[in-house]
Amino acid sequence: MGKLSIANSLERGKTFYHEVVSEVRKTSFPSREETMGATGVVFVLVILLSVYLAFVDMLLSRGMALILS
Repeated sequence: MGKLSIANSLERGKTFYHEVVSEVRKTSFPSREETMGATGVVFVLVILLSVYLAFVDMLLSRGMALILS
C-alpha cells in the first residue's frame, strides 16, 4: 500500500506541475514600458504621500507643543 500511495502522490505532483506550466503560459506579462510607467506613478505617489505625512506630523507636533507649554 505504501508504494501505491507514493506512486499516486508522484502522479498528482506531476499533474499539478503540468497544470501550473499551462497556466503560466496563458499569463500575459506587462511590457517594459508599462512596468516603468507604473513604477514611476508609484514612486511619485510615495513621494507625495511622504511630504503630506511629514506636513501633518509637523502640524500635530507643533499643536501638541502649544497645548503642553
